[in-house]
Amino acid sequence: MTVQDIYQILDANAPFSAQEPYDNSGLLVGSPDMDVHHILLTLDITVPVIEEAIAAKADLILSHHPIIWTPLKSLPSEHPVWMLARHNIAAICSHTCLDIAPNGLNTRIGHLLRQNLGFTDTFQPLEILPGDRVLGYTAALHSEINPGELASALGTLVLPQTLRYYDGGKPIRKIAWCTGSGGDLIETAIARGADALITGDCKHSVWVLAQNLGFSLFDCGHFETEVVATECFAEYLKQLPDSVQISVSKAGTTPYFQTLSC
Repeated sequence: MTVQDIYQILDANAPFSAQEPYDNSGLLVGSPDMDVHHILLTLDITVPVIEEAIAAKADLILSHHPIIWTPLKSLPSEHPVWMLARHNIAAICSHTCLDIAPNGLNTRIGHLLRQNLGFTDTFQPLEILPGDRVLGYTAALHSEINPGELASALGTLVLPQTLRYYDGGKPIRKIAWCTGSGGDLIETAIARGADALITGDCKHSVWVLAQNLGFSLFDCGHFETEVVATECFAEYLKQLPDSVQISVSKAGTTPYFQTLSC
């Protein structure tokens, strides 16, 4: 197998051409004709993840977040891109194209929510982007719950200490969700008839808006709502021969907190 073979599998499931104009998804480090024997899956390509890949002799890292976002004005030897190139490790990043893929991040989170909450219907689009691309979904619940009950249910999907929420003071019959930073979709969620938005990484201004609108908002964390990207990748790559090893990074953890035992 080659890097190009893996690229084509990802492209068939979450087409790179569907990414947002500001995005930088695709083959960002390496050559399409490089051989692939071991693939490491992660949300972010960080120095610890690269060190893990080097130790495991991985040839390719697949990540959700692009390792190159803004143009590089210098490339010091400690930079992750330099590290990848020096150790002959390729990197393919699938970002906004994975967010909106029919069997991508938001669909997978939706299935997890369905298992924990129960829906009365199929997923409905939250925001429709140009080209009929869908970002996020809504769904009606089997039974009405209050914001505190929804917070408790979500706490079983992510670590409770990462969950923040605003109680809009109204029963929740229909929810909307968008992985990553989807707080700017509050008004879209309201227009779709949702009583709550589940997302991550909300700015202070988003919390103020939720309060002003009396709308329940749930911030489950950016990492926590998108780490299932590795599950998407694994599903796409299940057709690969046994000669290609696939592993999920153990070093690819959230960098902004540590769980303390009391």
